[in-house]
Amino acid sequence: MKKIIFVFLAALIAATSAFAVPASDVTEKVLKVFHDAFPEVTQPTWYNFDGYYEVYFTNPDNTSCRIDYSPEGIVLSTIRYYGSQNLSPAIRAKVNEKFPGKKIFGVTEVSSSDMLTYHIVLEDTKSWTTVQSDAIGNLTVEKKLVKSE
Repeated sequence: MKKIIFVFLAALIAATSAFAVPASDVTEKVLKVFHDAFPEVTQPTWYNFDGYYEVYFTNPDNTSCRIDYSPEGIVLSTIRYYGSQNLSPAIRAKVNEKFPGKKIFGVTEVSSSDMLTYHIVLEDTKSWTTVQSDAIGNLTVEKKLVKSE
């Protein structure tokens, strides 16, 4: 019970510490860099954190994105959420080879200036498996969950 209360309180604190801000509260440099890179995005949601800005948006292809920018407009990190159709064909082939019979349920792509990592959720009738891949397809199992019947 204590663990549940702790998790709830941590989530509550995290939720209340970040509120969406109007684009007018974001530096002009950040807005210019963002709009030059993503002119088709019409409804980004901005957050202002201590020392950086974060923007959430959905691309026209339904890829959800999160980008962290320095106040000078430098991209610090990105996270993209998508399905198997957007995953690199080389990585998709390696996943299908190593995990036959499992379907790619979703992908979280995390990148920064020095790394690119994919967290791939696989599904079959009995389990969920989360696999991590680097940029060249080295795969490791992060977690495996058995589905309830």
